[in-house]
Order: sequence, then structure tokens, then C-alpha cells
Amino acid sequence: MKRTLYIFILLNFLAANIFAQAFINYTRFNSPLPDNSVRAIAIDSLGRKWFGTDYGMAIFDDTNWTVYTTVNSGISDNSIKCIHFDAAGNAWIGTQLGGLNKFDGNTFTVYNTSNSGIASDFVRNLTVDVNDVKWICTDIGLSRFDNSTWTNYDITNSGIPINSLGCIVAESDSQRWIGTVNGGFVDMFDTAFITYNIVNGGFPDNSILGLAIDTLGYKWCATPAGGLVRFYGTTANPFNTANSNIPSDAFDAIAIDSLQNIYLGSYDQGVVKKQGNLFLHYGTLNSPMPDDLIYSVAVERSGIIWAGTSVEGVVRIDEQLFAPVQDFIPRPLYTAYPNPVRNVLSFVSQQSIAKAVRIFNTSGEKIWEQFDVALPRTVDMSAFPAGIYFLSIQGETIAVSKKVIKM
Repeated sequence: MKRTLYIFILLNFLAANIFAQAFINYTRFNSPLPDNSVRAIAIDSLGRKWFGTDYGMAIFDDTNWTVYTTVNSGISDNSIKCIHFDAAGNAWIGTQLGGLNKFDGNTFTVYNTSNSGIASDFVRNLTVDVNDVKWICTDIGLSRFDNSTWTNYDITNSGIPINSLGCIVAESDSQRWIGTVNGGFVDMFDTAFITYNIVNGGFPDNSILGLAIDTLGYKWCATPAGGLVRFYGTTANPFNTANSNIPSDAFDAIAIDSLQNIYLGSYDQGVVKKQGNLFLHYGTLNSPMPDDLIYSVAVERSGIIWAGTSVEGVVRIDEQLFAPVQDFIPRPLYTAYPNPVRNVLSFVSQQSIAKAVRIFNTSGEKIWEQFDVALPRTVDMSAFPAGIYFLSIQGETIAVSKKVIKM
């Protein structure tokens, strides 16, 4: 009897230890990470991880941390939206209020509307093409910077369909692909724009918040309400909960590894992986993942996954120690009504208390939040503009997001 008890305890200890190694969660409480909301992750040529948070940027080399904020450095804003590297190893950092920062490892050079030709101080995403030209997605158009001259494209001077841009990837020196916020998917060839959307391109959603291109030239689009979309030529093929085993339709981040596996950051199911024709996922119900709302995702050359969460910091995932699962446990029912909503949104649950309730817009921006909420509960949405919103409810053991349409 004693021997059986000893073996049981040992096996559980080993399993817990393996899980701890497979999922390592860094937060502002157990590491120098400056904030638990991690909007951007980038990995440089040295394998260092760069984390952009809502309150500063951190660089982690697997041992040491270096943190940059407006208090201890020349960075222009603490709210970091994106990070990208040029061929020389300089980091280009987009912020919410401080424009664009170039960081050479020692000095921050700031480009904003006061000292440069950038279109806006809100930089949502950017890329660098093979000619070292920077392409910058802002809330009021696209900015091009060739290190000396600025050129801006918006609805008044170009064929771009909308000024609010979500993401961009340069496929060549003459072709860029742009995901917009409510304006469709855009092919920019030289200075010509072709837009694919719900009406003419088979897209299930006109917002694209994450974009990646695989080795075959397929464009993979992460949408906040229409699932994952594969685009090639002029054809869009969506993967959603109605036509595949993908566990969510709401995504805002994407990365592709060397084996062409696709990793998605979802609003409600954690990290989702497309492996061949199967969709797997790491969520709070089937893994040690601490949060189901993922803002950012990146994959190292070694295969290690990094996921930036909304409120639980950044998570390092080693798939060799923990395999994702396809099926997930049904959750207790949350009901939100009416949907569409005009003024007051109500939500109820089998639970009496929710740890956190949040509302996000389709750009992934948190616009309402409360903690330790007694259920049932109502939220006055009369002041919100018409559009699609995501209601995220986190309980003691469950987390769920619902799409809410505001009339």
C-alpha cells in the first residue's frame, strides 16, 4: 500500500514538473515584465524575445531581462503595438500615442507627427521590405518611409479603401498585402490598390488583424469575426467553426513556423494551431494556459512558442513536453442578450460571480472592464458606436467570448 501511494505521488510530481516546463508564465509579479498585457512579440536574430506591453517594452534572452519605459529611456510611449527588425538589426517600434521609434540598441530615434511626415502617432503595425523601406499601418492611412522621404496613402489620394489599417506584409519590393479594419484585404502593387472583401472576394469578415505568408505564397489572414482565411490569387478560403474543426472564429494574431504550421492568437480559445488539416489548441480548460485571450504570438527557430496574453503576461510553450488537443470540454452556458443590442446588454451564467468581464472592439482594444462581477449583469452600450464587439467573461474555471453586434 505504501509503495502504491509512493508511486502515485511520484508520477503526479513528475507530471506537474513536466507541465511547469512546458508552460512557463512570465508576469509582472514573477519577472521584470513591465505589464501583463502583451500586445507584441518579436524575436531577433540572436534569439532574444522582445515584448511590447501596455506599459513598456522588455527584452529577454532566456536569462536576463532589460526593460525600457519612458522613465528610463528615450522611447516615446509606453503603449507598444508592434515591433519589427530591419536587416541591420535595428528595432522599429510602433506605439499608440508616440509614433514610430527606431532603436539601435543604444538610442531611440522618434518619428512622430511633430518632427516627421508620418501620417499618425498611432502605429498599429509595420513591416520592412527588401529595400529597407518601412511600411507603417496607422489609424489614418499608410505611411512609407525610405529613411529620408515620407509618402502617405489614404482614401483621399489613393485607391486604399479605408484609413484604419490593421496589418501589413511585404511579399516583394513592389507588392504589399494589407489587412484593414472594416475595409477588407488589400493587394498593393507599386501604387495600385485592389481590395477583396465580403462582397467581391469571399471574405467572411472585412477586418484582418493578423497576416502571414507561407513558403507557397498563400496569404493567411486572422480575422476577429470570420475565422482564419487562406488567400491565393484572387480566391479566399475561410476556415471557421461552421466548416472545420477550428475552435474559434475570433483571431487577432498569427505566426508560421518552419514546418508551415500556423499558430493563431484567439479571443476565446487561447493559442490555436493549424497542423495540416487539423486544428488544435492550448486553452485554459485543456492546458496550463492562464488566459484564453491572446494578443500576440511568435515562434522561435527551435519551435518554442511565445504567446502574449491580455491580462496574464507572456507564456512560453514547449510542444515537445505537452501536445495540444483537438477536442475541448463544453463550457457552462453564458447567455448574452439581446444580440444585436441597441442600448443595454444583459448577460447571465450558471455561475454567480465572474472574475472579470471585458468588452473589446474588432481592433482588439479593451473599451470596458470590471472585476468580480455579480451575475446577472447589464452594460449600457448606448454610447458605443455601431459595430461588432466581443464580450469576454472569465470565471473561476471557465473563460468565454461572445460576439455582440451593436445596432
